Amino acid sequence: MTGVSPALLGLAPLGAVLLSCLGFAIGGRVAQAAPLSLEQALELGLPTAPERQRSRQQQARDQALLDLNLALRRPRLGVVGAASFNQVGSSTGLITGLPTLGDISLGFSQNTYAVLQNSFGNVGLVLDVNLLPLRQGAQVAASRARLRSSRVSSGETDRQVRLDLVTAYRQLQLAQALVPVWQQALQASTALLRDVEALHRHGLVPRIDGLRARALQAGDVQGLAHSQAQLAIARSNLGVRLGLEATDPPEASDPIVTQPAWPLDLQTTLQRSLERRPLLEALQAQMDAQRQEARAARATLLPSLSLVAGAGYSGNSLAVPVLNNSASLQGPVDLALPGTSSSLSGSGSFYNWGVALLMRQPLYDGGSSSAAATAAERERDLLQTDEQLARRRIRQTVVDAWSALQAAPAAIAAGEQAVTAGQRALDDAQRRYRAMVEPLTEVLLVQRDLQAARAALFTSQTRQAIDRAVLERETGELLP
Repeated sequence: MTGVSPALLGLAPLGAVLLSCLGFAIGGRVAQAAPLSLEQALELGLPTAPERQRSRQQQARDQALLDLNLALRRPRLGVVGAASFNQVGSSTGLITGLPTLGDISLGFSQNTYAVLQNSFGNVGLVLDVNLLPLRQGAQVAASRARLRSSRVSSGETDRQVRLDLVTAYRQLQLAQALVPVWQQALQASTALLRDVEALHRHGLVPRIDGLRARALQAGDVQGLAHSQAQLAIARSNLGVRLGLEATDPPEASDPIVTQPAWPLDLQTTLQRSLERRPLLEALQAQMDAQRQEARAARATLLPSLSLVAGAGYSGNSLAVPVLNNSASLQGPVDLALPGTSSSLSGSGSFYNWGVALLMRQPLYDGGSSSAAATAAERERDLLQTDEQLARRRIRQTVVDAWSALQAAPAAIAAGEQAVTAGQRALDDAQRRYRAMVEPLTEVLLVQRDLQAARAALFTSQTRQAIDRAVLERETGELLP
C-alpha cells in the first residue's frame, strides 16, 4: 500500500491506539448491518414509502369529496309526520285558529256552552328534485378534476421516491468507500511517522520533520472520524427510507462503478421529460378544477327550479263532550227552567297528494359570488404560473444533469489515472525520503494528492450515478 518495509509498518503508539479504536468501531457497525443491493433497496423501500401512502390517502379523500358532490345532485326523499290534540271551550259560538280545523262557527243559542276536543294525525312522503343543478354540476366537475390531479400526481411521487432511494443508496456507497481511503491514509501517515522517528533518533532528519509527520497523522485521524460520522449519517438516512430500525443500519453491497453513457441526446431527453409528465398533468387538472369553481360561484346568481311532490294520509277525530244549554224565566219571581246537556263526536280519514314547481331568481348577494369567482380565477392564474416555473425547472434540471453526464466519463478516466499515478508517486517519494534524496514536505504533498485523487474518483462516480437517476426521474424511463 505504501511501499514501506514490514519492519517500518509498525504503528506509533498514538496512531496504533486511534486506528485500532476506529477500526473496531467500523467493524462492529458493519457486522450488524444487512448488506443490500440497489435493487433490493428499491424493492424494500418503494412499497412502504410514506409519500406513496399519503398519495393513496389523498386519492381516497378526493374520491370521497366527489361522491359527496354527486350526492348533492340527487333527488331528496323524506318522510314527514304530524300529530296534535286541541281542546277549546267557548260560549260565543265562534272558535278561531284551530291548528287542524281552522275557524269554526257554532250556531249557539243564548246561555249555551260547548267544549271541543280535536285529535289529528298525518304521515306522508315528500320528494324534492333540483331540475337546474347548475352550481352542483360545476362542483362535481371541479371534484373530478381534483381527483384526476391526485391520481396523476401519484406517478410523480413514485418517480421522486425512487430518486430519493437511489440518492440515499449512492451516498451510502460513497461514505463506505471513503472510510477505507482515510484508513489507508492513516496507516501511511503512521508508518511515515515511524520512519521519521527512527531517522530522527539517528540524527538523520531535523525535529521539524517529526512534528510535520505528527500533524499529518492527526489530520488523518480527524478525517477518518469525520468519514465515519458521514457513514453513520448515510446509513441512518437510507435506513429511515427503508423503514428499518435504528439498531439495524443497512450496508450497501454494490460497489461503486462507472455508469454506462446516457443513450439519448439532449433534445430527445427534454422532449421526453415534458411529454406525459405527471407533474404538469396534475397542474393542468388543478387549473381545470379552479375554472369549475369559478363557474360554480357564478351559478349562485342563476335561476333555480325545483320540483316538490308529496303524498300523505291523515286521520282526524272531533269530539264535543260537553254541550250545555240552559234557560230561565224572569218575572216577579225568577225561575230556572230545566237545561239540556249532550255530547257528540265524529272521526274520519283522508289522503292527499300534490306537485309544485318552485323557481327562485337571486337578485343580489352582496357580491359574494363575484368575489368567490375572482378568487378561483386568481388561484388558477397562480397555478398557471406554477406550471411555467415547473417547465423551466424541468428543462434546467435536464440540461444540468445531461451536461454533467457528458463530462463524467472524461473526469472519471482522469481520476483513475490520477489515483494510479499518485500511488506510484507516493511509493517513490517515500523511498527517496528514506534515501535522504527528497525532503519530508514532498512526501506530505504526494500523500495528500493521492488521498484527494481517491476521494475525487469515488465522488465523480457517485455523482454520475445520481445524475443518471435524475434523468430517469425526469423522463420516467429506466434506460440501459
